[in-house]
Amino acid sequence: MKTVIILPTYNERENIITLLDALHDEVKKIHGHTCMFLVVDDMSPDGTGEVVRTYIKTHKDTYIVTGKKEGLGRALLRGMTYAVETLKAEILVQMDCDLSHDPTRIPLFLAAIDDGADFVVGSRYIKGGSIPENWGIHRKIFSVVGNAIVRFGLRFPKTHDWTGGYRAYKKKYYEQFASEMKEYSGYVFQIAFLHKAIQAGAKIVEVPIHFTDRLYGHSKIAAGEYIKNVLLYVGGSLVHELRYGSFGKFLVVGGLGFVINAVLLVVFREWVGLSASIANLIGAAAAIFSNFNLNNLWTFKEKKITSVVSYVLKLLQFYGTSLFGVLVIQTGTIELGTRVFGESLYFVYFLVGTSLLMIWNYFMYSRVIWKKRT
Repeated sequence: MKTVIILPTYNERENIITLLDALHDEVKKIHGHTCMFLVVDDMSPDGTGEVVRTYIKTHKDTYIVTGKKEGLGRALLRGMTYAVETLKAEILVQMDCDLSHDPTRIPLFLAAIDDGADFVVGSRYIKGGSIPENWGIHRKIFSVVGNAIVRFGLRFPKTHDWTGGYRAYKKKYYEQFASEMKEYSGYVFQIAFLHKAIQAGAKIVEVPIHFTDRLYGHSKIAAGEYIKNVLLYVGGSLVHELRYGSFGKFLVVGGLGFVINAVLLVVFREWVGLSASIANLIGAAAAIFSNFNLNNLWTFKEKKITSVVSYVLKLLQFYGTSLFGVLVIQTGTIELGTRVFGESLYFVYFLVGTSLLMIWNYFMYSRVIWKKRT
């Protein structure tokens, strides 16, 4: 397969030739891939482009494409375009040029692609990976917490490293998202591109990497601007999901179920005289039936259960998973509250338990009842 390693540069004169030499040595160990190297230089004033052009004279598998400085995202997109359209790349690899990414990991990236991965992520946050020990505590916190905000904010926690730039992926993700990626000029490009690939069903494999600090030059990242853009992306994604995605529909259905549950709770507690826990179980049973049918017809309609047998089996499974949450989380909270503080505030305990129950339910509904068929 034709594989192009994309190397975005800005003022990396002291690092780029060392990296290119190391990469040329490493790809000799790789079989089944014809590797080429593409330097994407943003008109570096330190002469990075000049030293690369000299290098190209004796290395015919190395190329350079230049453009004005518009941010990492624009540089990567420029490189992807040249790699696919001009060099006819089938696999794209991208990595930093400051020697913070270990070239010896590339054979593992491509082996993962050969084994069926669509998108390989070099991860600092899985077993075998690391961030520099000499980083100050504030920088370590910034790195770990910032990545966690993205990981859990976008609700794809199985992928651990969202913000790194060491990756390999099939060209189809460039072809599918090139036009959409034009709006991301900076470092948030990395997050958005991986997010779109995961949403499109990409099989993600993470390879552990040891991230090391640069020896020469200076980091290009502007922390304040980066944090702002990350928060805007994660926040925008959540808003979009609430408006148009399954989670927003889930909240609407859950809201109706909440009303059914609450009304029956009050009716059987205040008018019939049952205990708050028993009254809640009756209301929950009715709400579960409503939730199942509305989620099946609307929230997860693309995975709708249609056959009678499947419907009955899934309804029973739905009651099983839901009742566990109702009994342990929701009713358990009510029972604990009434035992400790008395029954006068039973509706407050109901609200607390229901909030916790919603998190459980969405996970179980999306990952178990209406899980994506393979």
